[in-house]
Amino acid sequence: MGLISGALGLLKLTGLDTKIGQLFGGDTGEAVAKKVVDIAQMVTGTTNMVDAAAQLELSPELALNFEEALMAQEVELVKLANEDRKGARNLQVAALTQKDTFSKRFVYYFAIGWSSFAMLYISLITFLDIPEGNERFADTMLGFLLGTALAGVFQFFYGSSEGNERRSETDQHVSLASKINT
Repeated sequence: MGLISGALGLLKLTGLDTKIGQLFGGDTGEAVAKKVVDIAQMVTGTTNMVDAAAQLELSPELALNFEEALMAQEVELVKLANEDRKGARNLQVAALTQKDTFSKRFVYYFAIGWSSFAMLYISLITFLDIPEGNERFADTMLGFLLGTALAGVFQFFYGSSEGNERRSETDQHVSLASKINT
């Protein structure tokens, strides 16, 4: 079993696989997975990932302790995961210091281009007839533009909806705690 898949298996036992599992991408994914496995081994007192998973599966109390330990280390895990993005941030800072106007404003031009294309496309499929048989293509493209392209532009300039993720995570934590208390 690989390190990342094993760490995801451990996270599934607490319901944090979607939240913390997203930190496994990029160049630092294995380091984040190793930290998760280390936390599981520390909480369970085991020396390998398989034994830790077995202990967490058998004991809801240990699973809750593991979840709490993960949440205590969340900031450290996020910092570790964001290390691979540091280069992109530094590139943007360097671009802003250049004298070349196009390089300095490329991100803004890129955002304007995608936003304009999205608005044009949405207007066209709203007011023009879509040829029979092409409805699914239009729906797919609309979903991509709204869910990925425009959402990405907004997240870049205004940040993501991390508050909603935290509320969902708190609900999962309360659910696991209530299972232990019953």
